[in-house]
Amino acid sequence: YRALSATIACSDDSDDGNPIVGTWELSESAEGLEVSLEATFNDNNKGTLLATISLLGETATENSSFTWSTDGDQLTMTMEGETEVSTYSISGNKLTITDSEGSVSVLTRV
Repeated sequence: YRALSATIACSDDSDDGNPIVGTWELSESAEGLEVSLEATFNDNNKGTLLATISLLGETATENSSFTWSTDGDQLTMTMEGETEVSTYSISGNKLTITDSEGSVSVLTRV
């Protein structure tokens, strides 16, 4: 068991792999509107985004694919031909992304 846990353990200063790799989720609700996002960052710099929005008993789900890269604290994501550069940080199981307009999203590792 010790070898296995050492193999799967990761830290922010690890040279093998990016700490953002994995699945992260965000859920918010206000005034009858519920939004949940599940973002998966794969180690091949591709990812998927599953968005579910519920309003007044109606639910819509959308799947999207994106490419991503990091450079320092910069996260670049390209989805549907649009590229967004954000600032990101990881603390424990929380991923904080601040987009170019200053909007902050905090996702939790699944």
